[in-house]
Amino acid sequence: MSGTLSEQALGRVESLQVVVRDETPFLPKVAFTLITLASLGGATFTGLGMGLDWIQIAVKWLTLWSLALAGGFLTWRVCYLRAQETDADQAEVDALNASALSRADLVGRWVAPIVLFGAAGALVVPQLSAQPALRGVLVAGSLLVATSLAIGVSRKHLAISGLVVVASLLLGWAYVDAGANWPAMVRLLHLSAFTLWLGGALWNIAVAMPAGRQHPVVDAVLAGANQLDRFRWVVRFALPTIIATGLVMAWGYHGLPVSWWVTFPGVLIPLKVLAIIALVVVFITCPLFRHCSPVQGVCNLDDLDDQSS
Repeated sequence: MSGTLSEQALGRVESLQVVVRDETPFLPKVAFTLITLASLGGATFTGLGMGLDWIQIAVKWLTLWSLALAGGFLTWRVCYLRAQETDADQAEVDALNASALSRADLVGRWVAPIVLFGAAGALVVPQLSAQPALRGVLVAGSLLVATSLAIGVSRKHLAISGLVVVASLLLGWAYVDAGANWPAMVRLLHLSAFTLWLGGALWNIAVAMPAGRQHPVVDAVLAGANQLDRFRWVVRFALPTIIATGLVMAWGYHGLPVSWWVTFPGVLIPLKVLAIIALVVVFITCPLFRHCSPVQGVCNLDDLDDQSS
C-alpha cells in the first residue's frame, strides 16, 4: 500500500488539519496526455497497416479512446470505490463517496457524448462491411455505454452493466483487428490494459481529486489513499502489458527490420514506446513528489504520521 498507520499513529493524526493544495498536480495530467498521444500513434500505425485512410483512422481511434475512457472510469466506480474502508470512520467514508459519486455523474455525462460519437467507428471501418451483424452490435454497444454514463454512474447496477458492455466491445474490436486466434488475445490484452489506465486516470483527476478537496479530514484521506492504491496496483501491470503487447503486435504486422523502424509509419512504434517509458517515469516520480493528489496523505499515508510526530 501507499502506507499504513498504526493505531497509535492514527490516534495522533485524527485531530490534525489536513493540508490541501489549491492547484491540481500536473504530473497526472502529463501522464493522461502521454497515454492519449501514445494511443493515437498506435492507432495510426495499425490503421495504416490495415489500409485505412486518415479519416477512418481518426474515427476508429476516437472509438477505442472513448471506450477506454468509459471502461477505466467505470472500473474505478465498480472496483476501487468501496462502501467501507478499514480504520476509517463510516460517516466520513460515506460523505467522501457521496461527493465522488455526484462528481462522477457529472463527468460521466461529459464522457457520454464522446462515446456516442465514437460509435461511428464501426460504421467507417471497411473490415466490417461484410459483417453487418457485428457492426450493428458494436454500434449498439457504444450507445448502451453512452446511455449508462448519461443516466449516472452513481447507480452501481448501471455502472456494472456499462462495464460488462465495454468489456464485450473490446473483445469485438480485438476480433475485428486481429481475427479469432492468439493475435486477438494479444490485441485484447493491449486494449484492456490501455482502458484500465486511461479511464482510471480520468477518475483520479476529475473525480477523486475534487472530492478529496471537499473532505480534508483524516478518515477521508484514508479512504482516498486506499482507492488510489488499488488503481496503482492495476497500473503496475497495465504499463508493462501495454509495452509488451504493443511490440508483439508491431512484430506481427511487419517483422523487426531495423531500417523499417526509422521511417514512417514504423517510427511511430519507437515513439510510442518512448511515451510509455515516460509514463513509467511519471508513475514512479508522482508519489515521490506527492503529485498523486492535492490532499496531503493520499499519495502516502506516512505524510500524516510525519506531521503528527
